[in-house]
Amino acid sequence: MDNTSGFSYSNPCNYFELVKSVNPEKTALIEDGTVYTYGKLKDMAAKRAEEIRKYLSEPDKSFKHKLKFNSSGKQAVYIIQEKCILNQLVLFLACNAAGIIPVIAPYDVKLFPEITDVPEHICMAVMTSGTTGVPKILYRTYQSWADFFPVQNRIFGINKDSILFAQGSLAFTGNMNLYMAQFYAGGTIIAENKFNPKRWAYVIEKENVDTIYLIPSKLKLLTDIIKTPCNNIKSVLSGSQSLGREDAKKLKKIFPNADIILYYGASELSYITYVKDKDMISDKNLIGKPFPGVEVFIRNGRIYASSNFHAEGIKCPYALPDNGHMDEDGRLYFDGRSDDIVIIRGRKVSLTHIENELEKFEEIHEAAVIFAEENEKEKLIAFASTLKNTRNTNDILCGLRQSLASYEMPSKLIILDKMFYNESGKKDKKKLWKFYKNNISFI
Repeated sequence: MDNTSGFSYSNPCNYFELVKSVNPEKTALIEDGTVYTYGKLKDMAAKRAEEIRKYLSEPDKSFKHKLKFNSSGKQAVYIIQEKCILNQLVLFLACNAAGIIPVIAPYDVKLFPEITDVPEHICMAVMTSGTTGVPKILYRTYQSWADFFPVQNRIFGINKDSILFAQGSLAFTGNMNLYMAQFYAGGTIIAENKFNPKRWAYVIEKENVDTIYLIPSKLKLLTDIIKTPCNNIKSVLSGSQSLGREDAKKLKKIFPNADIILYYGASELSYITYVKDKDMISDKNLIGKPFPGVEVFIRNGRIYASSNFHAEGIKCPYALPDNGHMDEDGRLYFDGRSDDIVIIRGRKVSLTHIENELEKFEEIHEAAVIFAEENEKEKLIAFASTLKNTRNTNDILCGLRQSLASYEMPSKLIILDKMFYNESGKKDKKKLWKFYKNNISFI
């Protein structure tokens, strides 16, 4: 197996076996400053696996709400809801060791889908947002991620010597995937639980980090904090949102020797496209060319993709919940999620397009737009978290009229102290809508 690590693996079938097969003395994880070797992680997971096995033979109330059995009562799924990264990771590996299916759920989720038929040969599951308010579970074999790790690690510049910084919950599939890809290579992960950009900058320097994985909004915060170039960084990886040429230029000033790489992916299909800083353009919707082995095409404005590295039950070509278009060079552009396209006065409007135009203003750090219907009138409400020296919102709206059609203009622009995020680090429009409804009389 080509794992770019130099270790001789014994063809692992799950992630516990993967961690077990790496040099036990090698540092696997430094979480909030505490060091855990591969051997320590393995031992901690093995201990928790024994507790899980004991429950399976002698049921205990403390596990009852976490273990969900399928309709036959033979296959179990363990719902992991822990706040700290270490506990999430250890329980995930423990489930693999105990022969049950782990799925890390956001800490604040209360409703879970019914567990019915669990496919065979599964080693894990991921949880995605459901359209009905109930999350959806996607099952994966070990190979559906691990067999693609050599491809993505080569493009991302990850190997056995990599020291990767990441922040946030493993309930975010992007974090979980990069953790396991790093373990596959035999590298080291520097993890921080708290949202504290000043601390991140300190840790990145202290631990000699050479690879950074953060979503764009968090990367932008680093550009405001780090004042001197970090020459040690060789790769800056990002996904879930958008980056353009100007964003890349700011990052290159801080990380002059790094490849800035934006990827586009989906929980159902893993990684789909990527673009490096040298190919980025002013259009932040560019999300690049397909990864090797992945096919992408557009049908009626919808993005379709085919890949061998997908969740169980997914049939390819798979229709993604996103709209896009491709240029003559085969590069994909993200035009917004299907539910981000709304109808205003009979015309289609992309909320993503409006957000991108707002974020072109220097003082706006991040923007989000929601669609509202009030008193039988259609409205667009814009929210923005800002940097220093914010202009009057009316001035910003006047400037926005230079790039947007009249029917695309928000009726309100609300300035926030900070943007609302979900546990995955993405903008949380449900929370923004609640905030708006609760404060409408004061806005």
